[in-house]
Amino acid sequence: MTDLDVLINLYNLPKDIDRDPNEALAQYGIKIKRALPCDRGEIREFITREFSSGWADEAEKGLFNAPTSLFIATFEERVVGFAAYDCTALGYYGPLGVDPSMRKKGIGEALSTTCLRAMREKGYGYAIINAGPVQYYVKRYNGMVIGDHIGVYENMIHPPKPGNMDED
Repeated sequence: MTDLDVLINLYNLPKDIDRDPNEALAQYGIKIKRALPCDRGEIREFITREFSSGWADEAEKGLFNAPTSLFIATFEERVVGFAAYDCTALGYYGPLGVDPSMRKKGIGEALSTTCLRAMREKGYGYAIINAGPVQYYVKRYNGMVIGDHIGVYENMIHPPKPGNMDED
């Protein structure tokens, strides 16, 4: 498998992207909201436990952007998902993760939509997504595959090996 970047034109998103994702999630008692730095410990613990400390490090950077570029999904006052942008590089969307026990409820799509909309509102014309379910982003958000590499992550102390960027 190769690692692909997807380019999303934020001014050519599907029309339904402007709907409040919380409306669809209300039936499950789930809420999407912008993360606050005071919740840093709980958010880091969730991401580290469910995904990796590397993702926790990357997402944490979003807490210190202005405005915060990290969004979380909560259920019964606990974190069950997260998504961020502008963490490893400006204009990059991700990482994104949803608690495995909470999947198939639309949380990942709600988090993606919220982040992409926030990027558009901040003034970005495009978002770059490195790895993940490429065909999903191409189909759902009219994305275009633009690369076949590990991009900004190749400068890490322990860079990911090709094909290992989308393991969640």
